[in-house]
Amino acid sequence: MATNHALLISVRPRFANAIFAGEKEFELRRVKPRLQRGDLVVVYASGSVKGMVGAFEVAEVLVAAPSLIWSQCKGRVSLSKVEFDSYFDGTSVGYAIRIGKLWPFEKTVTLNTLRKKQASFRPPQSYHYWNLQDLMTVGGEGVSSHLCARNPALTLQN
Repeated sequence: MATNHALLISVRPRFANAIFAGEKEFELRRVKPRLQRGDLVVVYASGSVKGMVGAFEVAEVLVAAPSLIWSQCKGRVSLSKVEFDSYFDGTSVGYAIRIGKLWPFEKTVTLNTLRKKQASFRPPQSYHYWNLQDLMTVGGEGVSSHLCARNPALTLQN
């Protein structure tokens, strides 16, 4: 991982499922995230799930007009053309985060669990940045052991 923070994104359960099934290769955003290759993105599934379900490594970030993103990514974004156009309506530049390595969590870290660890926790409307140490602390043993197993440079500091 290139930085000491992760990007926590909120997605609908349908998109979270598509990401971890390997069907969705790009996560789309209207606002530019500060990401680079190797950064960690943690997926919070909204709706009925209400919890962190896994993470992925950023393979690359495409920055382009929505029409170019569609031509490069169609069929790999889990959206129809109509849904895609609606999402990017009114924007001249879009962002497509190519999903690299996937780390689905064995067990969802529920909103209740997150709030027990950090009372001020609020799921992001779109996304927010999170210090990796804080993420591992709030996410609990399941998240910290999962992330540390994949990156030995990370350690949970109590």
